[in-house]
Amino acid sequence: MESTKTAMVEAAGRIILESGVNALTIEELAFRMEIPHSEHSIYFEKDKDILKMMLFSLDNEIRKLIHDVVSSTQLPEEELSSLFRNLYKFFNKKPYYLSIIFAAELMKNDSDIQDILLKIKTAAEIYLFEVINQGKKKKLFNNPTTTMSIVNKILVSFRMLMNEQQISIKLVRNFEIQRGINE
Repeated sequence: MESTKTAMVEAAGRIILESGVNALTIEELAFRMEIPHSEHSIYFEKDKDILKMMLFSLDNEIRKLIHDVVSSTQLPEEELSSLFRNLYKFFNKKPYYLSIIFAAELMKNDSDIQDILLKIKTAAEIYLFEVINQGKKKKLFNNPTTTMSIVNKILVSFRMLMNEQQISIKLVRNFEIQRGINE
């Protein structure tokens, strides 16, 4: 079942990258995965269920990434650096997650999706809070700013970086589409 879920996430990600979040439907995903119409309801009842599955997958992958970084027993400064390098690589490898995270219409229209995104953000805040406090206790971080302010600055900065990355991906995709039309 896990390999089917992974295949669905990847196929849904390709749809999002090619056509946008709104193009992701049960019918389109089933078509891409060659799932017979009679089996659609086995996996999803509504289109937003696909996005929820993807966000749960994102949550699991980020938690695993954090766990792997924490398990490496580095100094807090190195741990933060390692985390953000790994997150950057992760989002470069799976940019469709950025499209979901930055899809404003999802945030406005669906409380379930908002809750999942909030859960992911809260997990990141808790982790960062702990690492920064460890660094302060070990006198590695000497900034008098409150830990929560530092956490918020880090999250905002990373979000801006990932938003720029997503915009770059869209520009490249639009350029490739235009090039294909002109050829």
